[in-house]
Amino acid sequence: MSIKEEMKENGEKLRKAIEAVNSLSVKKYIFKPSNRVVWIVVGKKREYFVIPNMYCQCNEFYINVVIRRKCKTCYHIIAQSIAEKTGKYEVYEVPDDDYARLINEWKKESI
Repeated sequence: MSIKEEMKENGEKLRKAIEAVNSLSVKKYIFKPSNRVVWIVVGKKREYFVIPNMYCQCNEFYINVVIRRKCKTCYHIIAQSIAEKTGKYEVYEVPDDDYARLINEWKKESI
């Protein structure tokens, strides 16, 4: 990929990430009393589980980052990072008892 193509692609990801942050599509779930944290970014079709700076369950991440190694990240990971740095995200405190159920729901959405 040329530098020009890469800048265009990254610019589009940044635009989408900022749009996601501004629309409060980034969610931080804090499970109590363990204080375990799960980040979710609401995309156009579903909610995506994000491990900051490391992983996203979206198809773009799987296909273009993991398999093709065409890029380093997806816009959901960028959005999570921006939201965390700016404090612009919604927080949900949830009992630890709901952890397994919610993780299974988020996993099902990726199939």
